[in-house]
Amino acid sequence: MEVFTMLDREKFDAWVEENGTGHVEHKYINGIDYTFATMKDGWIAIFEVDDGAYIPKMQAADEAHAVSWCNMIERPRVQFNVL
Repeated sequence: MEVFTMLDREKFDAWVEENGTGHVEHKYINGIDYTFATMKDGWIAIFEVDDGAYIPKMQAADEAHAVSWCNMIERPRVQFNVL
């Protein structure tokens, strides 16, 4: 199992250079900033962007599926305890 880590802007740009087509699009969905990077195989890599860090989340076959996945993700708006 591969473990993904957060990327800073420089590492993200290098990742796009190596794996992507150069098409990068920013989205704001459900209060979360995302960056969609089109990969060489046509799939969309979804990164959450938080305070300058790019966090790999998911890959989707196309933009419609990427947006659909992002629409299902929400941050809790109230305090909660993890049991």
